[in-house]
Amino acid sequence: MTARTKVAGEMTGGVAGGVVLGRPVTVRVPATSANLGPGFDALGLALSLYDDVVVRVADEGLFVDVAGEGADTVPRTRRHLVVRALHAGFDALGGQPRGLEVVCANRIPHSRGLGSSAAAIVAGLTAARALVLGGADTLDDDALLTLAAELEGHPDNVAACL
Repeated sequence: MTARTKVAGEMTGGVAGGVVLGRPVTVRVPATSANLGPGFDALGLALSLYDDVVVRVADEGLFVDVAGEGADTVPRTRRHLVVRALHAGFDALGGQPRGLEVVCANRIPHSRGLGSSAAAIVAGLTAARALVLGGADTLDDDALLTLAAELEGHPDNVAACL
């Protein structure tokens, strides 16, 4: 049985009694390409290059640590794309945790056409869903894809990332 907590993971809002998993969640997301000749921005391909993200619900506040690609340039605030996606995912699930700890190991180059933003969005949404008890039922795969495409602005890279 999975350990659960309502102390560190208490949600503001109405998510299934506010129950979130009491353990960190690790998500691995692939780089993608949607620059496939005649399928440009219509077809997507997942590649064997990955970012890893570990998320834990905390008692309060926000802690973001980033290593690898973009470590010197990405924000470590609520503006961080993984954090924005986490919050969007928690909103879709009915509430926000009091705090988050997010650790990113980035291997996907930024601004190189390899879907780093899609990977960040999918990582955040997938982690939020995994952290909430019953999250996969509330935010199923179709809803996850729809929300990811809304955040990214187009579905090609996020679909391949999922």
